[in-house]
Amino acid sequence: MEAMDVDESGPSQQLALIRLVRTLDEPGSLSSPEKIFKLCDHLTRAPHTRLHGVEESILRWLLKQMSGDTDSAEHVRRYAFTWKVLGLVFPKIPAQALGRSLAYLRFVSILNKTLAEITNREDRANDNQPRRRKKRSADCPPPLEELRTCYGWLGTTFGVFEALAILLEQATAESEDVTPEQRVGAEHIKSLFSSSGDETRDITARLLLLCDDSLSVPGSLIDTQQSWIEISTNVWNLRLRNKDDSFEFAKHIYERASLILAKLEDEPAVLPAHQTRSVCYDIWARHTRRLLSTYFIRPARQRFSSDKNIDMPKLALEIAKQDVVASTTVMWNLAATTPRNASDPRSKIEHNAWVEDIFQAVVNVLHSLADQKKNDVLCRLLDSALRTQSIPDTQTLRTLYQKNALHGDEIDWKLLSKILACDPDVFLNAEDSTVMFDNITRVSNGDTETKDEVVSDVVRPLQDAFSNARDLAGFITHWYRSLCTAESVEKSIWFDLKIREHLATIIQKSLSSSQLLRLLEELESTANNKAGLLVVLDGICSGLSDESMIADVKSKISSMMDRKWEDIYPDILALRWRVISCLASWETSDKCNHIWKKVKSDLKPVLKKSPLEAAETFEAFSCCYKLCLSNHIGGKYEEDITKLVSTTLGRIMSAVNTEGDIQVLQPYLDLVFNSLPRLAEQPRQEDNDLADQIVKLFLRMSYQIPSLPAEQCRGYVQPLIHSYDVADEEPMVDALMTPLLDALDSSDNQCGWTQPHSLNIVSLLLEFPVECWTRGRRKRIMSSWKKQKSVISSYVAKDSNYALAVLRLLAKLMQQVTFYEGMEFADLANICSGVTTGDTTILGLTEKFVHSTISQILTNSNELTQSYLLTASQDVKNIQLGESATAFPQIILLKGLSAAISDYKSSNGSLERIGLDPGVFQQKLAKLIEQALSAFSLEASESSVPPLTEETLRILSVVLDAAEIIDRDQASTTDIELPGDTLDRLERAGRIILPKNAALAWKLKSFLMRQSADRYTAESFAAMLDEADHGVEEELLHGFVDAYVQGKGQSVRDQLLEVLMDRETLFRHSIGPLMAARRLLELYQGPNVEDKLAGTQGGLDLAQVHEHFTSHLCHATFLTHFKQISEIMLFLLDKHANAMTQYNIDATLTSVVEVCSTSGPGIHRPAKAPGEIFTALFKLVALIIKRHRLRLSGRSHLLLAALRALLTVLLADPTTISSLSRARHPLYPPWLISRLQPRHGDRFARLLTLICEPSAAAVARSHSRGSGSALDSAIDVAKRAAGQYMYLVVEMYVKLQLEGEVTRDMRRALEVGIFSVLDITTEGGRRVLNESLDASGCAVFKGLFAEYRKFGKWKGV
Repeated sequence: MEAMDVDESGPSQQLALIRLVRTLDEPGSLSSPEKIFKLCDHLTRAPHTRLHGVEESILRWLLKQMSGDTDSAEHVRRYAFTWKVLGLVFPKIPAQALGRSLAYLRFVSILNKTLAEITNREDRANDNQPRRRKKRSADCPPPLEELRTCYGWLGTTFGVFEALAILLEQATAESEDVTPEQRVGAEHIKSLFSSSGDETRDITARLLLLCDDSLSVPGSLIDTQQSWIEISTNVWNLRLRNKDDSFEFAKHIYERASLILAKLEDEPAVLPAHQTRSVCYDIWARHTRRLLSTYFIRPARQRFSSDKNIDMPKLALEIAKQDVVASTTVMWNLAATTPRNASDPRSKIEHNAWVEDIFQAVVNVLHSLADQKKNDVLCRLLDSALRTQSIPDTQTLRTLYQKNALHGDEIDWKLLSKILACDPDVFLNAEDSTVMFDNITRVSNGDTETKDEVVSDVVRPLQDAFSNARDLAGFITHWYRSLCTAESVEKSIWFDLKIREHLATIIQKSLSSSQLLRLLEELESTANNKAGLLVVLDGICSGLSDESMIADVKSKISSMMDRKWEDIYPDILALRWRVISCLASWETSDKCNHIWKKVKSDLKPVLKKSPLEAAETFEAFSCCYKLCLSNHIGGKYEEDITKLVSTTLGRIMSAVNTEGDIQVLQPYLDLVFNSLPRLAEQPRQEDNDLADQIVKLFLRMSYQIPSLPAEQCRGYVQPLIHSYDVADEEPMVDALMTPLLDALDSSDNQCGWTQPHSLNIVSLLLEFPVECWTRGRRKRIMSSWKKQKSVISSYVAKDSNYALAVLRLLAKLMQQVTFYEGMEFADLANICSGVTTGDTTILGLTEKFVHSTISQILTNSNELTQSYLLTASQDVKNIQLGESATAFPQIILLKGLSAAISDYKSSNGSLERIGLDPGVFQQKLAKLIEQALSAFSLEASESSVPPLTEETLRILSVVLDAAEIIDRDQASTTDIELPGDTLDRLERAGRIILPKNAALAWKLKSFLMRQSADRYTAESFAAMLDEADHGVEEELLHGFVDAYVQGKGQSVRDQLLEVLMDRETLFRHSIGPLMAARRLLELYQGPNVEDKLAGTQGGLDLAQVHEHFTSHLCHATFLTHFKQISEIMLFLLDKHANAMTQYNIDATLTSVVEVCSTSGPGIHRPAKAPGEIFTALFKLVALIIKRHRLRLSGRSHLLLAALRALLTVLLADPTTISSLSRARHPLYPPWLISRLQPRHGDRFARLLTLICEPSAAAVARSHSRGSGSALDSAIDVAKRAAGQYMYLVVEMYVKLQLEGEVTRDMRRALEVGIFSVLDITTEGGRRVLNESLDASGCAVFKGLFAEYRKFGKWKGV
């Protein structure tokens, strides 16, 4: 014990470690695990040095202790700290020496033995009993018995995977900065696993078994487990290759990998309901899928292509019988998604043969399962087949139907629906279709869930199948026979409305007129079931809209309906009226009269006596409407039919008393309000009863049912209000609106505006279109409001919803010219006096009302205008400055008044012709603003915690908006004057407001800056910008900058920009300085006259400004910073193109490459960063190509580098790399955390077309001597120049397709640009491109060029 007690408090931890290592082989009381724990502690704290002798000694001692079959050796192997020590030792030993040592000490055999021990499930099964754990110190290793338990193996597993990850990292010496010694060492480490194929195979299988077991551990996977599947794959990839690898994989690896993937894809089986799925699950699923695809499915597919053999998949399925469901599901999912060329018929045929054989093999393995479980698995397989469009052939599906879907009298409808969705042709032969219809007929109507499932998933796809086979008549015949054989048609599944609705959608495109006529004749000849005939005829008639087809069959349908309809269930008899309604809409007026004479004796009793709730009554009412419409206007029987409609309307109105009645009678209300207004226009006065009935029902629905909410009321009557038939008929509009207007007028000494139903009335009036509001109606309602405004104001103060509705109505009316009786300025004051600050919508409507009224007064000069404005001027002069609470309505009033006058002056000139001085209003408004701001500043400074409530802040916002109106008026001489102490208090208040309401705080800062910009220096102004966070609106910050630079010369603005650029905080957390810099550049107009007279030399060097921002683009840490910097660069390159130098162009392209490299910016908000960063880079490159094309001459290498960088980022898939691998070996920029979308591919294709198909403006230059032939256009010269190097982009595109999967949508998006490159590539360039590619690349390019020859190449006329 004393030999192991090393002085840990000494200055040299390395010396302590050396002393500890020397005592490892000395006998003592410490066990090997205790020594290992001390080693781990010292190694963790020891510094890293060039020397590695100590680490090699530790490695040799550890592996020596791990060798053997004794319990002590097993204890060391199972101890998690053993593997942690190995993980600490591996990186400190050079790879070459490490590989030799591990090979000599048989590390792989020890690893395999360790994995065999911890994957032995018998040890865990023998330790199911809970035991009391003894308390021990942290440095006391657990005993071997505890390490063998179901808890101990997991710690060993973590240690093994961590050590393997570190070891395999040293075997991946592929980067350019690796020395030759490191490459040799990496090969030594790889040879450890390639020397024995059996051991590598067993290690991989056991690693996967550990991954599978970890999924059964309670709790979710953690981030440190992300690379486990990847490590297992890397170990298998290091094996000694031979031709039987795929069979070895099938025997030993497939079963475990398939179980893992099945568990990962079946999320509820892995996670409890209360836990969320971590990213690790998705990474494991992706890596496992890639492992199975690369080493099993693809070799099996290649073997099948050569000899049509699937022995390898069959062997894997035979071995993986432990979980048949998982193995079969995974194999089918992977086999069905194998790549194939959908445009190549031969590839499609081969793929169909492949999936057919695999499906047969999978189905054969399922025979051991119970029937129901087998059918569930088959449903999952067929779902996958539908999703991947890998459908088994018809005969296979027919066999599944006969052997699995049918179980005597019981039918598995779910499996049947899947088979039908895959291939409906299975049921098109006579025998199967007859059996199918008989089985459907037996479905009970009482089981609603099964019935709906059968109708949606079986019957409707069956209709589509017969339609696609050009035999819809066959389906209708089977349907009719099934209705005839049903015991009760109304209870049969074939009576379902969805069947008839779907038939209506497909009948015209599936049957010709002659086919439909023959079908009707066949039905007529066998029409022994009247109820079934009505059901079929309803489905047929509902789908007919083609006039020629209707003309051919309507007489036959009419003759079929010409019979007695007795002893039929009422719900089915209702279909008679639906068919007659169709006939009435098809036939001429004379034919409709004939129909009316036949049916009126049956129709009248139904409409007069049958319950309104009955379906037959409603269909009869709808039929009556169609017959009335056919006689409108002036038909022979129009009066009789209209009276019947009015009678029914009377029944409806008498039945509408409660909300429950309305819900029952909803179909009637929809028909009345949507369709009946067409019949309201009557030539004779005595026929206007119908219009009166509609209006009465409208008014009853409007406000005469107290329990009906306003929103529901509007929903019922909106169709009538917005109907074109109503809007075009002024009498009808008047009939609807007049009662509502009358209800608002005073009656019986009561105010109609304040009755319980008044909110409903106002809401309905708001629904009427603007065209319905004539001048008379507008004047009437405004006069009514004026008479009762005092009562209304008191009622408005109690109900905010009512206040909102009234204000909306008044604002809507005053948008049109409305000079009502007694119109005066006091009306506006009355409206504003009732305004509260609790609702911003009410504030906005009030300002809109004031603005609209004053604008109408100013723009429509009459005798009222001058007197109105003079009265307004006098009233404003009489306003006394009092309490701030009473001043708020006055500010609202004067704000709207001043805004309207300012707008009028900007468009129409002065107000001198009226004799009005607009300064009166602005001066009074300025005084009120001064008073309000002074009161606010005092209130805010009275205590350390000011009472800045939401209401106070809302008042302040209105006051600041009013102040902005005064400042915005350039012709105004009115100034807002505040003392210095008030400005100081407001400035302090602004700092308090900033965390609560940033927008209001910056509005206040802008106001203070306009008041006294001279109080701030450039440095203090820049310091204030640091307070702007990322959520501040750009317009507010621009207004703040404008307020500071207003009236200042360009030299002061340039000085401010230089101050901002020199500050270190420009590119830090705050976005304010960047926004301000951009605004200053937008305001830049060059040196002004005053600066030149003052002798100011030089000026702002925009090229240096661009260089400054370009150098910081790659160092942005926030997405908003990156976007602002890129937009500044874009602005300078576009608006100040002449000031840019060649260096600016080169630097921009270089910065694009740098951003797309592994040293690119790490954006803190990564959710939307990839797409927005790529878009910003696209804009920069596109602008250079369009505006600075001539400066790219001789710079093709820079342009190519930028295009290659963008293309690499575009096609990269960072989700395939674990977070551990991404941190250790980054392949992509840090901001690229998700794949880019096809829309980004469209943008890159646009870059290629800009280069290969330049516009004349982009390449225009003045011809000089020696510049080329005068006959050569600049566009042709540019195309020839681009053709010399753009083929390299195609080369990059082909190589990137070989490195990773490129989605079909992305390829389609890039096709336009790639084809454009091929258009300008010469034959020599294509030859060079072909020679630069390997065999795989040549194959990809061959397919690409074939697509180009077929679709992309212009061949002329």
